Amino acid sequence: MKKIFLIGDSIRFGASGNPGRPGSPAVTDSPGYGICVKEKLKGIAEVYAPDENCRFAEYTLRYLHQWAGKTPKEEIDVVHWNNGLWDALRLFDDEPLTPVEVYGDMLKRVYKRIRLVFPHAKVVFATSTSVVEEWMRPEFFRYNREIELYNRKAVEVMEELGVPVNDLYAITSAMDDSMYSDWVHFGREASEILADAVIKACFG
Repeated sequence: MKKIFLIGDSIRFGASGNPGRPGSPAVTDSPGYGICVKEKLKGIAEVYAPDENCRFAEYTLRYLHQWAGKTPKEEIDVVHWNNGLWDALRLFDDEPLTPVEVYGDMLKRVYKRIRLVFPHAKVVFATSTSVVEEWMRPEFFRYNREIELYNRKAVEVMEELGVPVNDLYAITSAMDDSMYSDWVHFGREASEILADAVIKACFG
C-alpha cells in the first residue's frame, strides 16, 4: 500500500471558527484537503500528515524532522508539499513575512531536508491557493498578485530541483467566491476538488 506524507498550511490542515463573508455573523469551518485525501484513499493508501498547520517555509524546515519521526519515514513513497501563503502574508500593513528571494532559498533547504528524512520518497510541490481579497482584514492581508509572484519563484526553484509541481493556484483561481469558507480557506466541495488534484499528483 502506498504511503503518502502531506505537508501544508491550513488549506491542507483545515480551519474552524473563522468569520466568513464580511457583514455575516456566521463563523465557518474548512475541512482542509488533507482530511478529504485520507477519506478518499481509505483502504488504498496510508496518508500521514503533521497534526498542526505547517505555516511558512522556515517553520517547516524547523519542525520537519519531528513530524517525520512520527511516520515510517523510510517507507514513505510520496511527499506532497506546500509552503507559501504564510510567507506571502502581510501583517499590519508590513512587507510579506518572508521576502521572495529568501522564500526561494528556504524552499531549497526544505527540499534538502525532505530528501534527508524521507530518502526514498518522490516529492511533489503544490502552488499556494488564491484568496478573496475583498473579504480580508487589513491587519492580516494577502494579495493574489503576490501569491502569484511567490508561486512563480517556487516553480522556478522546483524546475531547478527537478520536482514536479501540482498547480493548486490554477484550480482555485477559477473558483467563484461561494467555494470559499472564508477569505482564504475552502468549503467541503472545494476541499474535495483539491484533494482529487493532490491524489492525482501523488499517483501520477
